[in-house]
Amino acid sequence: MHKNEKKYKHLTLDDRIEIQECLAKGMTFKAIARRIGKDPTTISKEVKAHLQRHTNSFVKTEVP
Repeated sequence: MHKNEKKYKHLTLDDRIEIQECLAKGMTFKAIARRIGKDPTTISKEVKAHLQRHTNSFVKTEVP
């Protein structure tokens, strides 16, 4: 792992993609959490950390 890389312990990229798809379908945090086997608080924190106001979507951003 490079020193600038973040290590995500709780969610994988696949989990994040699943969250995005579930949000697009209008699923609740609780329903998404059950679907991917995580706590609803984990989903809530992840979405709040990465939600963009104008597009209303969950996206991965790259930092140069």
